[in-house]
Amino acid sequence: MSRVFGANDSRTQEVDEADEIARMNLVPFGPENGDLKVNPGMLTAGQTIDLHLSFPFYGGLYNYTTISVNGYLAFATVLDQGPTINVGPESTDWPRQQDPAMIAPYLCKQQIPQSGNPAMRAGIYYRLILRQSLFGRDSNSNLNLGGTMQQSSFFGQRPELACPGTAESYARCDAQSDYFLDEMMRWLQEGVAGASMFRADAALVVTWHNTASAIAGRSDIDAGQSATYQAIWLTDQPGRLSYVILNYDRLGFDAQDFRANSRSGRCRALFNGGNHTGVVEVDPTQAYKTTPKVLAQRSGVPHVVRGRYMFRVDDVVRPAGCSNKTGGTYPMMIYPNIVNMLGEMTVDVNALCLDRSQTYILMIEEREVASCYVLNAAIARCNLPKIYDWGTKTVYFQPQSKGANDEKAFVGYIYFVPPTLDPQRLDIGSIYEWYKNPMPNYLMPITWYPRNFTNPELFNNLNQVGTRISDDALYGVQLGLYVIGYREYKDDEIKKFRPEHRTLARLATYTNRNSYEYRWKPQEEVINLNQVQQWYLTDWERWNTLYTYRVGYLKLAPIRPNDLNGTELLSGLVTAPISLHWLWSPEDDRFGQTTFSQQERDQRTEFVSRKAKEMCHDWYDEDGALFNFIRDTETNSSCPCVETQARLDLGRFMPHPRCSQTFRDITCTTVIGSKNCYMSAQNIYGSYAGKGNTFDNMDTSRFMTHYGQVCCYDEAGYLMQTPYQPVIKTQKEYFYNPGYPLRAYEFGTPPYMGQFEVPGLSVFHNDYMPYFLCCKFADFRCQMFYWRRPSSACQEYQPPATGQVSGAGVFNTIDNDKFIFNEPGVYNFLYIPKTVRTPEVRVQVRMERYPNRKVDFGLLGRYISQAELVQPTNATVIT
Repeated sequence: MSRVFGANDSRTQEVDEADEIARMNLVPFGPENGDLKVNPGMLTAGQTIDLHLSFPFYGGLYNYTTISVNGYLAFATVLDQGPTINVGPESTDWPRQQDPAMIAPYLCKQQIPQSGNPAMRAGIYYRLILRQSLFGRDSNSNLNLGGTMQQSSFFGQRPELACPGTAESYARCDAQSDYFLDEMMRWLQEGVAGASMFRADAALVVTWHNTASAIAGRSDIDAGQSATYQAIWLTDQPGRLSYVILNYDRLGFDAQDFRANSRSGRCRALFNGGNHTGVVEVDPTQAYKTTPKVLAQRSGVPHVVRGRYMFRVDDVVRPAGCSNKTGGTYPMMIYPNIVNMLGEMTVDVNALCLDRSQTYILMIEEREVASCYVLNAAIARCNLPKIYDWGTKTVYFQPQSKGANDEKAFVGYIYFVPPTLDPQRLDIGSIYEWYKNPMPNYLMPITWYPRNFTNPELFNNLNQVGTRISDDALYGVQLGLYVIGYREYKDDEIKKFRPEHRTLARLATYTNRNSYEYRWKPQEEVINLNQVQQWYLTDWERWNTLYTYRVGYLKLAPIRPNDLNGTELLSGLVTAPISLHWLWSPEDDRFGQTTFSQQERDQRTEFVSRKAKEMCHDWYDEDGALFNFIRDTETNSSCPCVETQARLDLGRFMPHPRCSQTFRDITCTTVIGSKNCYMSAQNIYGSYAGKGNTFDNMDTSRFMTHYGQVCCYDEAGYLMQTPYQPVIKTQKEYFYNPGYPLRAYEFGTPPYMGQFEVPGLSVFHNDYMPYFLCCKFADFRCQMFYWRRPSSACQEYQPPATGQVSGAGVFNTIDNDKFIFNEPGVYNFLYIPKTVRTPEVRVQVRMERYPNRKVDFGLLGRYISQAELVQPTNATVIT
């Protein structure tokens, strides 16, 4: 006798050795494991149960489900007349026919055998598993490790029988429940990219055991034409993430027909969002379409077990694990899919089933190729290069030897963002304090989640040592905190400005904590800014080259043992751009000590002020040698005079991504004194070419530049302007920072422009950091900055003509005509023909009848059909 499941539990079902081998992919089920059996009188229509928690599925939250013998968990009434159960946009005439949302491991007409050997233990078993911490009890696997929380006795029930507050006995929340949920999380980690971020707090386990085709006879059933399969639906307590694991033990029939005819009522395995929102097949391959029984033979995690498939189902259904389905059927699963455009980090990919002997690549649209290595048969980990672009890129995953075999690329999407907006950036406390001289505190916090880092030595040998992704030992690694300096300099060989990221120093070393409690808990450490562990600059470079790096960032990455000069850093996390003035020190002070007296602090502050003045002058001269871009920004992108105009002028301006009420972000460092800021929605198009002294110069074709415009408005909504007095000294703690034009556009510039191409970093190097050098660190140099960056005076601004439609077809046109139009259809809202200098513009609107909100939905099924619930009025609205 042996056990099916690895839990050390006396209630685990004991079965014969042969039966264990046949059912290794199922979790234990049956009455001895706390399951209830669906009432025989409710098998066809389905038994509705309370989930006691909100489970997300396809964008909705459900605290109930209906379990049917026909192989589905439904969330609405299912129409099952005829031989086939029809769901999805292609098979139902919604709203005349219902299109119910459902999770359907094997959707077709089925029955439970009533007699004979297959009828033994046949039935549908279900149980709900909840984590003990949901009910105020301590658990060995929740966040309250070592706590002394007392069990709730309000309901007077023993936890071995049921959870407090649940009258039914199918809900379990004991130590075995916590073990089960932890084990399911390990299963997900082995097959789903990004599942390591998921903490399961509840699971619904439903097992269809020995079901048979609906019209099969005794001879068919005795011949082995029965099915056993299982659905495990997991979610977390807030109801944000949700995963489904499908286990197929045995599938003995393809359809509801008898004698294996399979012509009528073909079985399907699918997820349906309901009401024509979409349907996702478990396996869209040709083999599955030919015979659905293939689901029990194949697997989404072939390195673990056969017949198992995994999906993320909270907002839309995302196939996880691996599949040999045709590339492009669904976007492949990528985690994280919001990535820092600086690259040097990794993403996990679910796509085709992987072979360790093959080399795989992730091709990035218009950019370099990312190299990938195989974690297991379902997950590949890809090292991203620097992208230098802001936006969504299409990526293609495939074997490098694509020409030798006929495998199509799998398609996915990654949103690349600059370090200023990276949601996974390294947390180093208040960004504002890093821009102050002197630093308010020389002990700054640093926070990260330890599971973001893996030991590279263990990771590269996964196939030799057999380590699983869920093993804690994999995350034990020494981390170094590096200072990276950024600058742009002219490279005469390639005739452009080359962006340079140089490792300047290593500040500290930390041990990544890999114990269980740090799987969800962030690790908090301290940065001592008076201490540098190792410089990667010579003494001469520290006193000269260091000051050419106006801006930089910190990077936390595993330490490479043999990297003596910091040029080959491993993948890691980076911070938002910060000033590096806290690294500056007089030549007689080489960070030799860890404590500083007040006199030494004052000397250092004075040195920073003096050095910032020199750097401000250098920037002033350097910027003055470049093209005068102010005439282009002011002529072609003059700021709106009042905020109302900026809000309406969506084509030319947009809310600032870091410094507006719409996208307010903690990295807004330079325009804090304003209430709301807007910026040009694209690179400004210039019209000056050559020397600018020809009579027809203004009539030349416009061309893209690397300039940008920023407009900030005060509390009254008026444009704020830069002061122009000959002597300006801004107060240290008071911000009056109006918007000013940018030589480097915030979103970057296409690489062919030759310079200022890096989103976020180029603008900090050329525009934002000089403000701090001239106006905050140095004394009486602010006027130099504003001479180079005067704000727009809005004198050249031409307000757009605005038209709008609101309510029931009330139109205000751009030429001030007003009328009411209430006819459904598709119409040209705006049309401007193409000219020599402007493109064709066509804006179309679709108008539909507004529904009558007075219809009583409570009459559904009695006096009114579902198709008549939505009745049009005589008013039309734009949809």
